[in-house]
Formats: sequence, structure tokens, C-alpha cells
Amino acid sequence: MEISLREVSFAYKVGDRPLPVLESINVRVAPGDFLAITGSGGSGKSTLAMLMAGLLEPVAGRVILDGKPVRGRGKGKTHSAWHKVGMVFQQPEQQLFAETVADDVAFGPGNLGFTGSELETRVEEALRAVGLDPQKIGGHSPFRLSGGQQRRVAIAGVLAMDPEVLILDEPTAGLDPAGREQVLGVIRSFYRRPGKAVVLISHNMAEVAAMARQVIVLYQGRVALQGTPREIFRQGEALKTYGLIPPPLTRLMQELQRRGAPVSPEIFTLAEARAAILAWLGA
Repeated sequence: MEISLREVSFAYKVGDRPLPVLESINVRVAPGDFLAITGSGGSGKSTLAMLMAGLLEPVAGRVILDGKPVRGRGKGKTHSAWHKVGMVFQQPEQQLFAETVADDVAFGPGNLGFTGSELETRVEEALRAVGLDPQKIGGHSPFRLSGGQQRRVAIAGVLAMDPEVLILDEPTAGLDPAGREQVLGVIRSFYRRPGKAVVLISHNMAEVAAMARQVIVLYQGRVALQGTPREIFRQGEALKTYGLIPPPLTRLMQELQRRGAPVSPEIFTLAEARAAILAWLGA
């Protein structure tokens, strides 16, 4: 599954007037891609995610799935390929509604027409994919789980539909460190599957640096920067202009370099930082 946005613009209507949110956006996501979209508050990140998921339609430009221009979900003749694109909203646990975990996870694939043993298999596989035992937790109320577990159940509901592209809008917002790592582990596991792609909407620069292969920085509805994490985070002053700061490890290495240490400022992982500091101290 490939999603392309070509010269896409979007505006909300406030009364009789349009409120521009995005302008002339070009984005492409193909199998094997891990794209992070970041930016300060109000830059248009969530709106872009919903355009990529077919939940909104652009006011200008085109959305293309596998080479074919399409309309949004539920608009006219819905393109069947939209079911290959799954989206996890901010704080998705707030959308849990069923009496049991299994019923909640079954809702999406049930709407796609799956029934009986095939539906049960999808529910069980999705729960295992997020690290939950379907036998132990399937019959429980989702509202009695921890915050991290609830979010994993909500993500399982999307995975049960077997998407090829997974779009996540601030998936770790509001979670404690343990819950955050659980959710990030689920995303990593999904991405390692052949033919899958991930679009991560996040303002957490450490998550973006550690997970993404490509990064887009939005500013006032436009693409301000685009490149690999190393290409983006070496532009510290530009990031500040756009209301962002590099990840903590990058800032540490940049400060050490300013103080005369022979270390690279383009470091994003603890292993890289440890090796660089030990090499400096050893020297």
C-alpha cells in the first residue's frame, strides 16, 4: 500500500469563512517506510494524519492510493483500499465501549464482514501482537485495565483489521514510562512485519529520533523541514525557529562539543552516547 498526497491543502470552515490549516503538502508513504510528522502545537499534524487516513478530504490537491486518486472514506463510492490504512487517534482508550476486551477488538473486523472462527482468530492474534493474553484478558472489562493496557487494547482493535499502513497520532501521550514503552514496543513489532509502513505523529523528539527513518517538520501548515533524523536534528537553530528542540541526548552531545569534547552532535541513542563519551574519556 502506498499513500501519496500531492499539493494538498486543507481548511476548516468557521462560520462562513475558511480557516487554512495545511497548504501545498507533498507526502509519500510506501511499504517499509517509517515516517514521523512533528511540529509545534497548531502546525497541522493531526489534520495531516486524518487526510492520510481518508477521514478528511483536501480542499485542493489529490490523495492517491496505490497510484489511483481517491476520495475520503464514505465519500461517494468509497475506495476499497482504505481498509488497508489503520489510524490510532490520540488517547484511543477513550473510544473503548464494549463490555469485554474481546468484543471491543472484534468491532472493526466484524464490520469488515469477518465472523465465527475467522473473527476469533483475528481478535486473538491482535491481542497477542500487543502483548496481551486473549485467554486471560479477553473476557475482562476494558475499563478495569491500566492506562497502558487500555491503549494497547485500542491499538489491537486497529491491528485486528490487518492494515498495511498504521497511522498513530501521539500514541504515548499521557502514559507513564512503563505504558509508553509498551506502546512503542507494539509499534516496533508492527513495523518489523514485511510490507508494513508506519506514520507516527509526535512532538516527542526522543521517540522521533529513535524510531523514524524519515521526518517531516510542519510549521504553520507547511513542510518546513524534511529528511532523516540526523539531517533534521543537526539543524538545532532551525528547529528552535519552528518551536521544537532536539532530543535530550543530542542536546547533551552538542553541549559537550561546545565545551571542547571531541564528540559528534549527531547522536540519538544511549549506546552511541556511551561509546562517544568513553572514547573521549579514554583519549
